[in-house]
Amino acid sequence: MGHTGEVPLLRLPISGWTVRVGRSTADRAALEVYEGSRMADVCVATPVSVSVLRGAWRSPRGGAPWALAWGQLPAGTTSVTAGFTTGGLRPAVRRVPGVVIEGIYWVAEAAGGFAGVTVHAGPALVSGRLRRARAR
Repeated sequence: MGHTGEVPLLRLPISGWTVRVGRSTADRAALEVYEGSRMADVCVATPVSVSVLRGAWRSPRGGAPWALAWGQLPAGTTSVTAGFTTGGLRPAVRRVPGVVIEGIYWVAEAAGGFAGVTVHAGPALVSGRLRRARAR
């Protein structure tokens, strides 16, 4: 499958955010993450420092609750699972398989009120807190 110069765009159904793959100046794949028309992040593939968990966000206050996370796959890894966790004394976990993009990046989202995420990608296990998105 050749690169046609077209930019694939994936609209995430729960958060409404979008992701697309671009190219960096060194012709490496770059994952662009958009909150509406605002670019929230751009992640350029590099074998040197892999950001397994690059971004983790949750819904603005007052809206339908959701959680979203993305990152880069470690070399030799073909799948990822994001475990979104609720806060409180008895946290619950919802495990969501990540959508792999171009064999390099992943993105996962879930509906619900979550505070953190733990990502399993091959030998990597990375956890982080979800940042609150701005209300539009």
